[in-house]
Amino acid sequence: MKNKYKALFALSLVVTMMSGAEVRSCRLTFSGYEGQETLKDFPSLVKIPDGLTGFDYKDSMVDGSDLAFFGADGQPLAYEIDTWDPEGDSYVWVRVPEVTKATTITARWGNPGGHETTSVQQQGVWSDDYMGVWHFSKFRKGVTRDSKNGLEAEVRGKDTRLFIHADAFVGKGYYAAAKTTKWGTYLNVPNDPRWTAYEKTGKLTVSFMVNSTIDPDTQTEEHHARIVSNKAEFGDDKGFEVAIAGGERVWSCGRGVSNFWYDVNKHGGTDKYTFRDGWAHVTVTYDAEVGESAIYFNGRRVASAKGAAYAPTVTGRPLAIGHYAEALVYERVANEEYFCGYLDEMRLSKAALSPDRIRADYLTLTRPTQFAVAEGGKAARVLTRRLAEGDTPPVVPDVGSWRGVNAVSMFYSPWNKTDDCAYGRYLESEFALFKKCGLNFARLPIDYRFFVSAYDWEHWLEDGLEKVDAAVEYGRKYGIHVNLCLYRAPGKIAYPAEKGTNAVTRDPVALEAFKCIWREFARRYKGIPNSELSFNLVNEPSFSEKDFIHVFGETVDAIHKVDPGRFIILDGNRTATVPVPYFFNVPLTGQSFRGYAPGAFSHYGVWYGGHPKVKPRWPKNADDKAAQWVVDGQAKMLAKQDCIPKGYPVMIGEFGCYAKMDHESCLKWMEAGFREWRKRGYGWAIWDYDGPFGFVDSGRLDAEYIEIDGRKIDRKMLELLRAK
Repeated sequence: MKNKYKALFALSLVVTMMSGAEVRSCRLTFSGYEGQETLKDFPSLVKIPDGLTGFDYKDSMVDGSDLAFFGADGQPLAYEIDTWDPEGDSYVWVRVPEVTKATTITARWGNPGGHETTSVQQQGVWSDDYMGVWHFSKFRKGVTRDSKNGLEAEVRGKDTRLFIHADAFVGKGYYAAAKTTKWGTYLNVPNDPRWTAYEKTGKLTVSFMVNSTIDPDTQTEEHHARIVSNKAEFGDDKGFEVAIAGGERVWSCGRGVSNFWYDVNKHGGTDKYTFRDGWAHVTVTYDAEVGESAIYFNGRRVASAKGAAYAPTVTGRPLAIGHYAEALVYERVANEEYFCGYLDEMRLSKAALSPDRIRADYLTLTRPTQFAVAEGGKAARVLTRRLAEGDTPPVVPDVGSWRGVNAVSMFYSPWNKTDDCAYGRYLESEFALFKKCGLNFARLPIDYRFFVSAYDWEHWLEDGLEKVDAAVEYGRKYGIHVNLCLYRAPGKIAYPAEKGTNAVTRDPVALEAFKCIWREFARRYKGIPNSELSFNLVNEPSFSEKDFIHVFGETVDAIHKVDPGRFIILDGNRTATVPVPYFFNVPLTGQSFRGYAPGAFSHYGVWYGGHPKVKPRWPKNADDKAAQWVVDGQAKMLAKQDCIPKGYPVMIGEFGCYAKMDHESCLKWMEAGFREWRKRGYGWAIWDYDGPFGFVDSGRLDAEYIEIDGRKIDRKMLELLRAK
């Protein structure tokens, strides 16, 4: 009882402190909506704090109960708090009467009781078309309720301990950790006339977020992980189901065994995808008026089939979510499979939602702050070009003065399992270190999979874009020119080689996705002068000259239509070794080459490099014929660049010598390269500055080090690197 009074006093104190608090507000505009249809009664997701400009949890009630939303006409809007986490991200669903690109609503908070909330909070978000909406955000004794009708979904299975209320796509979600059919878990929703209304309308929409952890080695296309089903068993004439087959297909089934599917693993020009690689948004619709069922994957219609055989019917059976209910009885390994993975945002509607509506559902779920854009907020500043400079001045930067590094913090996507996997974001301390070292340039080779889904090239990942935004701003803050480079790109993935490499040259979908990324960067950073930012389209292409001109000519044009003043660097052809003369006459372009020649010298001791029988060295003198091939190798590489006209911007985008080379030979090789590059007016950037090719913490035993910010700096190498 004593603790109870303490809690009541604390809550009273919060209310008292806030009673005189300033009412805060933020206007949201639905500029991220892509459709033409005016959406009615749309449930929009607001992510807090990012989605509301100026929001701070300390200004709000501890449970968010002072929050309210209003339409442009001032009328309060229904909203539902999905997840409230004052130490992290909170998610709120708001029912917006009409959504177009110009729709605006207003959020208010900071004054409990000062504006109307109780009549609309936590109710009425989901229109009458919805029969069930499960967020899975709250479970009590293994039961979660849907937000529309309060229908219970109960965890069942032979071992319910395999159910975990885990972090999911929006707050918390359902996770089944089953490993065998016998021990699978699922959610059981008792039959209820309210959610069987689809039989009367002749229409149904099923949608959910899914992230499967199914093991591909134990699953085949014939094995069904039932996501939602009310069938008694596979092949029943009654009921409906949506399944994942083998972790690689969306499978929809109506009457009998009539079914159709969408092969996810063929999407986007790659054969590598399954649901194991991340979250996907799946929607299946049926419309009796046209007699058609359709599958949507990540907001895009991808498969359809016509005929009454695909119609969902009422069975009088419960609905199973995440597992086929009778599988625990039949234990038929061939068809009745467990589901292992995550589920979130499961919805059933007695309407056949339109393509525009389904796309909008996907967008508000996956990028809420760019769908409903907060006025004056981070997303709005980026989307509308936040800088005062206006258009980018079309001035070619002084490329010959660039002295810098390759920073590889986003070189590999987070799920890459190599030893070289980086930490996934650029740090401000890196740019501060570059400045203290007297450098002025940073090439950022980035894996596009940080900010675009590898298998849905139209799906932008907000958190990854924010990491790139931060790196650009760090460069501006510390006076470091940022050169954005795609190390991996749609249709062009460097190492390790994958099927479909260089598909960008022959796959129009891949090329469009590639151009789309650069258009987005052009739009985001329009106004930042070329002295501070440049683009390097893709790392080390190796195309035919015709394909090179086609791919990069179109991409340069696409960028310049958005930002006519942006300076663009192209890596030379044949892995950045051969100039392409066509672009010498294309304004605001330059080319970048490699400084690793000869490779047997620069990469001596690297596990993937060539290994001469005798350890290479820089020639001791003019008579040292045994080592002359090192000097000749440098000269041969430079000779390939003799066709470049004087004054055309050229950068040595990568160079370096592996740490197993003796330090003296390494420095002399670098000094010779710098001397030639300086004569030609080239800039340069060392590869992986704090690795075995670099000058920071390189592990060279024969180098002299100084300390800057707690890092061991190779003094002589740095002096050579930054010399003008």
